[in-house]
Amino acid sequence: MTGIRNRLARAVLVAACVAGTAPAHANDRPASTSLAKTMSTAERVRVYTAARRSLETRKGIPAFARKYGMKCSACHFSVPTLNSYGMAFKDNGYRMKNGTDDLRTREPGYWPVFAWLWKNYSVDADRVDGETIQRRGGFADGAFAFGGLGSIGDKVSFRFMPIIYEDGLTLIDHGWIRYNQAFGTDWLNVKVGSADLDLPINAGREYNMGNSRFGLLYAYPVPGSVSRFSVLFPQPGVEIMGHDRGSRSRYSINVFNTGGAPRAHCTFCAPGIFGRLMRRQDLANGFLRSVQVGAFASYATWPVGPDSSDLKGQRRFGGDVELLLGSDAVPLRATVMAMTGSDDVALVPLGTRDHKYDAGMLQLEYLPALPLVFYGRLQAIRNRRQADPSHSADFGDQDFQLLGVRHALELNSRFSWLLEMTYWRQKIKRVGPGGTNVMHHELWLGTHVIF
Repeated sequence: MTGIRNRLARAVLVAACVAGTAPAHANDRPASTSLAKTMSTAERVRVYTAARRSLETRKGIPAFARKYGMKCSACHFSVPTLNSYGMAFKDNGYRMKNGTDDLRTREPGYWPVFAWLWKNYSVDADRVDGETIQRRGGFADGAFAFGGLGSIGDKVSFRFMPIIYEDGLTLIDHGWIRYNQAFGTDWLNVKVGSADLDLPINAGREYNMGNSRFGLLYAYPVPGSVSRFSVLFPQPGVEIMGHDRGSRSRYSINVFNTGGAPRAHCTFCAPGIFGRLMRRQDLANGFLRSVQVGAFASYATWPVGPDSSDLKGQRRFGGDVELLLGSDAVPLRATVMAMTGSDDVALVPLGTRDHKYDAGMLQLEYLPALPLVFYGRLQAIRNRRQADPSHSADFGDQDFQLLGVRHALELNSRFSWLLEMTYWRQKIKRVGPGGTNVMHHELWLGTHVIF
């Protein structure tokens, strides 16, 4: 009986991978650059979700508090989530713009570097058609990150961070260099390197620092597609962005070469473009404190054919509304986002028409006291038209629910110590044996120390 269950579990996971929807687990880790080139779409999604877990604390670091002599709460709604002041600081290239940004003005003991350690324990279970077929629990390999982030002058900002896991696996975050205020205006800043796309809820600022499946909405891989592109992944290229005072209005445009795409018979292989517009209105009085609306769009290409020279397109469009409610001291934030996507039929080898899907997300965050935050997230993905006609209409549809709490035991300019607990469940339709549904549950406990 045990052997039958094990074979069934393997069959479920294989089927989920075919759908591009295999569950991620707590011990997922980023792969090396060479290994990543050979990964399937589903594997890259799981790997990158793990990578985002480790990168998300990179901006919520005590080094900035040390440099400017400020509390972490000045920039953070709750670490690592930014408030409006923190967003303006980020948009300025991690600069205060008050004459204190140049390293030559700081005492010799300060360097724009930081370190971070993490460890977690998780218990998870996979269920097929209501029957538990696999249950696991244990400590995952921890990680150590040591990198640099910030400004080294009035005009130059940068990021670079390698991550080393306990098993010796290393991920190199290639990073970027940014030129601030080209031609003397905040409306033109240029970044060169591997940059995150400016998404409404940024993957680097999600609440759960563990296996939260944050990438579902952004990184949904179309069933059967050969493309690895996702707006969740950082893309190598050039970003141009600008903003007004306080970042109430802002824009960003990325021109990139799709990361991981095959390169043959071309000078600029697999080009793509991403853009976002955002506007925030702050209100001085009342229960509603601010309203933010935004929209984004992307068009990316992926090579197909025997010599990888024929480029086919992928389109993503989305919009979001964010409401800040209550008081500045004890806020409640609600974010609603909708997104639609389509992939060219040639990207799905067995497809007969373009694939189309819709997705949505609701996130709620409540901060009863500064060290403590409760959060929840709902996500849904619905395939509107399958590229492969052999798939049922709801093949690969997903529902996701998450509840979490995080408490900062220590939060100062020298180090931060956080504890976090999250429960989440994910339902993936029709990907199990015989067209059954797959359900994944996970309880995650983690601790993080940031220097």
